[in-house]
Amino acid sequence: MGLKEKRIIQAFQKELFPALETEINTAAGFTVPLNISWNTLMEDRFSHLYNDTFPKIYFLPLIEAFKAICVDDMGVELLKAGLKEVVIVNENDEHNLDRAITFEDAVLKIDHSPIVNADNVDRRTARIISLLEDKLEEFAEGTPAAAAETATSETENKQAATEEQENKVSIQELYNQSFVISNERQVIFAETVKGLDWNCDMLEGKLTYGTDKVFDIQVIGTYSENEKSWLWAWGNTQGGIPEKFLQTSLVVKAIGEAYKIEDMITPKKEFSSDPGAYFSTIASSMGQESCFVPLVFKGLTVYVTIKSEELDNKAITEPALMCSHFTESAANYRFPHKYSLYFYLKGKGYDVELPGNNIVAKKGDDQILGIFDLKGKIMKISNSKITVQA
Repeated sequence: MGLKEKRIIQAFQKELFPALETEINTAAGFTVPLNISWNTLMEDRFSHLYNDTFPKIYFLPLIEAFKAICVDDMGVELLKAGLKEVVIVNENDEHNLDRAITFEDAVLKIDHSPIVNADNVDRRTARIISLLEDKLEEFAEGTPAAAAETATSETENKQAATEEQENKVSIQELYNQSFVISNERQVIFAETVKGLDWNCDMLEGKLTYGTDKVFDIQVIGTYSENEKSWLWAWGNTQGGIPEKFLQTSLVVKAIGEAYKIEDMITPKKEFSSDPGAYFSTIASSMGQESCFVPLVFKGLTVYVTIKSEELDNKAITEPALMCSHFTESAANYRFPHKYSLYFYLKGKGYDVELPGNNIVAKKGDDQILGIFDLKGKIMKISNSKITVQA
């Protein structure tokens, strides 16, 4: 672990972890013994994601699971008696939940990759709840039963098969999850640099528009019109791209490996038409970048992403504008409306429910309602304030 990664993890421990630890103890009803191997929770290439992924992977599932178990005094007492310790570590870069989360000898162990499948908070929560419900009483009483262990093993085998199936996500699903938020960011970027000439210094990793708009870039990949081929930046061994500008493309590769998506783990592949915008939509969203930019040279298009506080500060936060953006996107592009709106609103921090064939999303006292036809096409989207009865 380099100095940069150590500082990022140290900052997380000082600034974000105390509040999370308090929530864990509050949810459990007692001080939970936490044994966290911070020095293992790292992927050098992805340290910029930690503030988002650490809570989702390691801490929020604990909080929600403890809340579910400790709904009454009996649950609190059983958890206190049957949980000796929570171990959080990354020994194997695991993401399969049956291997990543275990509960043995009264020790709940989360041995999970710090970045892969970060948004699957609900699945990790369900896994912890299931383990605690199955085994807490056994550890609290200290009387393990072989028959119970056999039944639990059979249940876990079934869960493992189900989890493997659930972990199969296609590249089209990743694109559909990413499209609306990525499109919003592309619109913001286009308006910010409208009418300005650009210049790119690949060795310095800087993209300049006009005289004063300078952005840090990551290189995603290139499309050769002559060869009709796409080359991922992480697989470009001849390009001389400094490794520090390959980090987002490596995020894409890691996601591709996790979901076994061939197009994302094959260094070079032939395409009759340029897939760069398609791939960069996924890359910019999954890598939490501000936008992507195609830079056209002679016969070659280089796709880069930008991370910019200026652009991020222009993100849409008003519910009415979110509704307007989604409506405009639906009118101009083809994508599964209901599926994509769900992920757009989740990405904006809303709690999203799916009553019937509709979507209801809430954040604070704001509420967004999406009404769909039987094929999932948007019929109406509106926002309102939640009325609290006195």
